[in-house]
Parts: sequence; structure tokens; C-alpha cells
Amino acid sequence: MDRKPHHQEEPYFVRWTYNYPKKTFFPFSQTAIMTPQPDQGLLPGKFRSNLLMKTLLLICTFAIVYYLYFLKTYNRTTLTVLLVPMYRAHVLPEHEPTEIPFGERPIEDVMRSLWDDLPTPGNFRSIQNCSSGRHSVVELEQPRAQYCVGDTLNVLVNTRDYRGTPKVYGGDLILARIHSPELQASASGEVTDLRNGSYRVRFHLFWPGNVQVAVILVHSSEAVQILRRISAHNYDKIIYTGTFYNGSKREESRCGVRLKTDKSLCEYGRKEDAEYYACFRPATLPCNTLRTMRSRYATIPNLRRDEYQLLSPLHTGIHMRNRFAPVNVSSCPAGPRRPTEKCVAGFDFMSPLPTGYFFKNRWSSSVCQNGNFFSADAISRCLKGKKLKIIGDSTARQWQERLTQTLKGLKYIPPYHRQYSGLAVDPQLNITVQWKMHAHPFINGYNVVKDECRYVSRELDTLAVGDLLVIGLGQHFRAFPLEIFTQRLINIRKAILRLQARDPQAFVVIKMENTREFGKQTVHLGDWYGYVQILALRKVFRDLKVVLVDAWDMTTAANTFAVHPDSMIVSNQISLALSHLCHDT
Repeated sequence: MDRKPHHQEEPYFVRWTYNYPKKTFFPFSQTAIMTPQPDQGLLPGKFRSNLLMKTLLLICTFAIVYYLYFLKTYNRTTLTVLLVPMYRAHVLPEHEPTEIPFGERPIEDVMRSLWDDLPTPGNFRSIQNCSSGRHSVVELEQPRAQYCVGDTLNVLVNTRDYRGTPKVYGGDLILARIHSPELQASASGEVTDLRNGSYRVRFHLFWPGNVQVAVILVHSSEAVQILRRISAHNYDKIIYTGTFYNGSKREESRCGVRLKTDKSLCEYGRKEDAEYYACFRPATLPCNTLRTMRSRYATIPNLRRDEYQLLSPLHTGIHMRNRFAPVNVSSCPAGPRRPTEKCVAGFDFMSPLPTGYFFKNRWSSSVCQNGNFFSADAISRCLKGKKLKIIGDSTARQWQERLTQTLKGLKYIPPYHRQYSGLAVDPQLNITVQWKMHAHPFINGYNVVKDECRYVSRELDTLAVGDLLVIGLGQHFRAFPLEIFTQRLINIRKAILRLQARDPQAFVVIKMENTREFGKQTVHLGDWYGYVQILALRKVFRDLKVVLVDAWDMTTAANTFAVHPDSMIVSNQISLALSHLCHDT
């Protein structure tokens, strides 16, 4: 009887080998082996089994041959990556260090680490369920009969909502300090979030006398949740307008760090920097005619009225109520002495908070023996014959302004552009102090000449051997997602390493950003953004040999909530930096 023709199911091994390139496992045609001839009909079961075994044996043979070939041609790590690409992240080189510095990891790893360090903020339902500085209380933890200079004073903060109900989760942004107004003395406290609605604040007692404790609820956990939401992937809090010039012809176009559009764009950036901004392509002028940019604040979309209210000054920066009187601190016989180590680069990053304290309006480092560089004579001796380059925002520009006020021989050289560059020179003492604004993003209502502002990393690559460098940035990045600032830090870190490779004695100062006002710009530039940026800076730079000037710690201690702190703060920042440069002056 004739066999009825019917469709034959493709053998399993034929389907399995389809996932692999022919040239790798089958140097000959798959069809010639795997497709039965039409006049053969169905193969007997035994013959099919033998064919399967032979084919599998052939596959194994060729796999071994190719393994030996690649083993001879490539190293073991390359072979592993070629054969198992999906597991590349789990394959470690033979001599890889136990921990890769954060600045050398992908930005995704740095961002993940940053958010993992922060508690999950609370969900905002209404203002009534938010942490209230007026209802929360501060208590002494394990009070003692006597406190001595050098002791630690611990307080416990118990947060409550606007109904007076104790909170059961953390995430609030709290700043704390101790101070003695009559002594012009103050220091910040180290806040630990217990993640149950309570916070422990640890203070070091640096001076004798009556010491007051002040704890401020900057933002409730619920406000932090709102700020995190409007910060993530939101590039439109600042609107930029670019002006293109070609002779007498002038055209304007919208610009931004990221632009969501199907329109044609002019893109500005370098792939190796992983930084970028763009403008809508103007009607007729080419992209390379972009000359100036200015900015303005934009309304935050999808922000409810009650959310705006929670972020207003009425609910921001509220002092909490103490349940104890000021603490009297004595100068006990066995009290500690000031540190005797000289201030050296890289020493401060791993030091615990606080990094220092004010006494009679003079900052004393808690980790090294800083000097007294406030007078014109002391500063001149330290800077004589040196070139100081300051790169950053207007809070870094304050250093140049303060130096020109103190050193009478230091004069500005025209042209001076307060928005983006200035050069001051003392020809008699051969002192040069130059300030340059960092590159985009910047927030300025004036028209800033684009080419006058360069990336910090590019400026570092042009630094001459022996030049002194101060980097101060952060305030202008607060309006953008944290990854924008973090990527800038990573690029700066790489440039610092390049600088130190060609000049091992390079003197680099990192001026951290300071606190600012509790005002209408909180939604765009508030201190929570600055706080997380400081966490990013510490992660990326923590193993570098650089000088740290912790302006956040200083301004918290001094209770100076101003984007441009007063001359007392700026003078102490400069003095601390010069203490690392001139140990014996």
C-alpha cells in the first residue's frame, strides 16, 4: 500500500541549531544534512537515532576545534566575553581590584549607589500627614551632669505630622548645629536617619560655655518625595534661548539640556564627554553661528496647588522645639587639643562630620592644623609668584572678589565680564587670579557668550605645570536631574587624574556648594538638590588627592542660608584652602 504523504515535523536538533551562525558550528550547508529527500519518505527510528548521535558528535567536535583555535588566538578573558556575552558583568579580570572607585564606574552604578543610600521618602497625601517642624520635638539623649570640651552631645529628634501624630518613617531633610552667639562659635551636627520617624544628631563639643542646639526641618519626607519626582528626567525647569548671529543677521531659538521634539536640532557636545545640549535649528542660519544664551525659570508641570504650598517658605526651614535648656560645657583638665597634622590634599574626604567649627568667626579644621590666612601680608606671602585659576559659578567668583578686596595690589585687567570671566593681576608680587564661569548648564538672565564658558575638564587640560586650581560648581545644576551633575563630576575626575599624571604636585581645591535661601526658587534650586549633589561629589572624588573646602558644612554651622554668603564665610574658605598650600606660613 502506498504511504499517504503528510507533513513531517522538523526534528528538534534542526530547530535548536538555528540560533547559531552557520560559520561557527556548521561550515557546510545545514540543508544538505538536515532536510530529508522527498523520495526517501520517513526514516526508520533507529536510523534517525544514529543520525542524531552523529550530528551531535560532529557539533561537539567542531566546538572543541574552535575553542582551541580561540584559546590560541585570544586571551582567556576575551574568549569568555565572546562565548558568553550576556554574563559579561559577572566575569572579573584576573587582577581586577576588589573595589572600583565610583568615579571610574558607569554613571548608572554611581546613581544606583546614591539612591540606595537614601531612605525612601513618604507619599504626599495632604499637608496634614507631612512632618511638621512646629509639632516635632528635640530631646537630649542620655543627659549627663557634666559635659566637657571634646565630649559628644547626642540629641534625638522625634518628628510628628501637623496633627501631632508621631511619624513612623524617615526621609526628612534635617540640618542641625550648636552655637554660642556671645562667642561667635558654631558647628554643624551629624544627622542619622533611624528610618522610623526619629533622627539621632551627634555634636562634637569644641568650646566651653553655654551651648545652644538648633535643629531645622528643611523639607519633610513628603516634600522630598515631590522634589525627587519633579527632578527625575525633568529637563524643562529652565528654558534657554539661544541667539544665532551671522553679520547683521540675527535669529533666536529655544535651547536646552534635552529637547523632546521631532524638529531638526543643532547639537553641541563631545561623545567622549557624554555631555550634550541642543537648540532648535534656526530658520536660515547654520548651527555654528550660536553666539549667546540666556535662561528663565519655567513653570513646573503637574505640580498641584497643595504641593506648591508644601514647598513654600511657610513649610520650609522650620526650627524644631527643644525640650531642654542650653548645655553648659566645661574645660575639663583632660580635654582634647587641636589636631597637629598638617593640612594635606586628600585628607578631608574620608574625615567624619563636622569638618570644623567657628570660634570668634574663625574656622578651625577638626582634622588638620589650618593656618590664619586673613591678612593681606599672610595671603601675599602664600600666593607670591603663583597663578591661581578659579573655575565655577558665582560662589567661586566670590573668592576672586574677596582676594582683590584684600590684596590692594591685585587689580582687574580689562575686559572684565562679571557673568563669565575676569582676570586680576598684581605685577609687583607676580600674583595672577583668574575666574571663569563653567560651561552649560548655567542659569542667567543675561546673554552669556557661549564660547567664553568652557567645560571644567577642558580647562584642566590646558592648565600649566605649577598653576593652582579651584573648582566650585553645583548651584546651576540643581535645576536638572542628578545624573547631569554626576556626569560632569566624572569628567572632572578624569581630567584631574590627567593633570596629576603630568604634574604630580598639582594643587587642586574642590569648593563644595553652600546652602541657599528658602524662597520661591525652592522648587527649582532648593537645598535638597544641593544635598544630593554633595553626596554625589563625595562618592566620585573621595579617593582623589585634592583639597576639600566643605562650604556646606561651614554655611550650615553659621546658619547662613544665602546663595552668596557674606565675606566672613568666603574669607574662611580661602584661608582653609591656603592652609593646604602654605603649611609653614
